[in-house]
Amino acid sequence: MATRTRHHLKERIARLEQRYGRPVPPPADPFELVLLENCAYLVDDKRRATVFRRLKRTVGTRPDAILRTPLPLLADVIRDGGMLPQRRAEKLHTAADLALEVGVATLRRLVKQSPAEARKILKRFPGIGDPGADKILLFCRGGLGLGPDSNALRVLVRLGYGRESSDYPATYRSAVEASAPELPTDVSWLIRAHQLLRRHGQEVCKRARPLCDRCPLTSGCRWYLARAAQSRPAGSLPGA
Repeated sequence: MATRTRHHLKERIARLEQRYGRPVPPPADPFELVLLENCAYLVDDKRRATVFRRLKRTVGTRPDAILRTPLPLLADVIRDGGMLPQRRAEKLHTAADLALEVGVATLRRLVKQSPAEARKILKRFPGIGDPGADKILLFCRGGLGLGPDSNALRVLVRLGYGRESSDYPATYRSAVEASAPELPTDVSWLIRAHQLLRRHGQEVCKRARPLCDRCPLTSGCRWYLARAAQSRPAGSLPGA
């Protein structure tokens, strides 16, 4: 079990909100969130949002409208979303097929009334694993976890929530379990926390070269404090 620091997660999120401001609420429709996940690949959030808006404006987000659009045309609509536009278009068709099978209205109802069942269905969509399903449930106000993506997960683990390993699902589960006792039932707060942790991981708490000199969380960061201790000369006192 990872050693817990003295700082509460709500305090840390408050510091991040002071740093970045309050995030804009994300979309709250489960199928649109699936489309948003699959319309682009390895691009930043701004570019992904631009591609999604073009898809919504040009084709629409109804499953039947997506399936009526030939793959070459659909690939052209989402061409600015990164690599392999044809493959991404195929994923959108696959997602639309499943949405017709399940029923978009049914999926919307399940995320509210039966999150566990909705989670199983969401994981059948292309590109949606445990983190993606948890995030969609959270954004649709059907879940009470953080649903951290890889950026937010890195921040949580470095702060001392969970344990990093070569097994990504195990790392994810450990962070979710370790942070759960500190989470409120305020879904709006949880959504903001997800967004702020993700942004901090993208901009400051980077994987290879974290910008610790710009971080408002270093005083309670297990990762930072461990490395600071390693860099001190032998026999010196903390803070010396």
